[in-house]
Amino acid sequence: MTQEQKKTIAAARRPRSKKKRDEILARTEDDQVGVQAFERGLDVIRAFASEQRPLTLSEIAEITKQPRASTRRLLGSLVRLKYAATDGLTFRLMPSVMELGYAYLSSSQFWDRVQPYMQEVMSELNESSSVGVLDLPDVVYVARAQARRIVQNMAIGVGSRVPAAVSAMGRLLLAYEPRHVVEAYLQERPLQAFTEKTIVDRDAFYAALDKGREQGWILVDEELEIGLRSLAVPLRDRSGKVIAAMNVGAVSARASAEQMISKFLPVLREAANKANHALSFG
Repeated sequence: MTQEQKKTIAAARRPRSKKKRDEILARTEDDQVGVQAFERGLDVIRAFASEQRPLTLSEIAEITKQPRASTRRLLGSLVRLKYAATDGLTFRLMPSVMELGYAYLSSSQFWDRVQPYMQEVMSELNESSSVGVLDLPDVVYVARAQARRIVQNMAIGVGSRVPAAVSAMGRLLLAYEPRHVVEAYLQERPLQAFTEKTIVDRDAFYAALDKGREQGWILVDEELEIGLRSLAVPLRDRSGKVIAAMNVGAVSARASAEQMISKFLPVLREAANKANHALSFG
């Protein structure tokens, strides 16, 4: 029980009309029930995070140590709100659950910590650097160090949204998501060709995600727009969980794919390592 709730109960016990006292106590009890239900709902969501696969009702009840009946009600609420889906046997989280964390991750104060490191990338390479987070079906730019050079026809700034599948940051972040989240995303938003180089085969797309996760970076080469290349690496919180991506982009006339890897990648990785430290201990 919070200190505020204790004060409310104490106030309710002071001499006053019985009706007024009962109303205050009833409101306090309702508040407690609401808080407890909210906490149990968060426990259910965390159960998926720990297992990273579809779960049965029994498995979720066991992980959360909650009765099956209340677990079923909580799952029903998540399904109605489209934060979860079920095939009748198992439950899985839907991409929309990311909305719950997006408000915090899009906070400018949070990303002020990494701005100096994007500036380092921009200053050394003379190309723009950005940080993005997943808000499916897109990746959203939450911070940016803008170089004077113009990158093709795209006007990118904080708040800009780009389809996750065809951006380096979005694709990298998808690589670190559980497979069932990616499958749900592709079910809702099938792969679409933006250029003749865009990956539209699902098996090839999964292979690109696997490779990106293994090597810790992804290069998207003219898949969103001809003449535009983008390289991205992950940003992690203090637990090591990937929460965002940092990128650097360039037009093909200024940097080949090989130069992006040999010259740009070391600079971007060094900046990301510094940013990770700032996010963990800042």
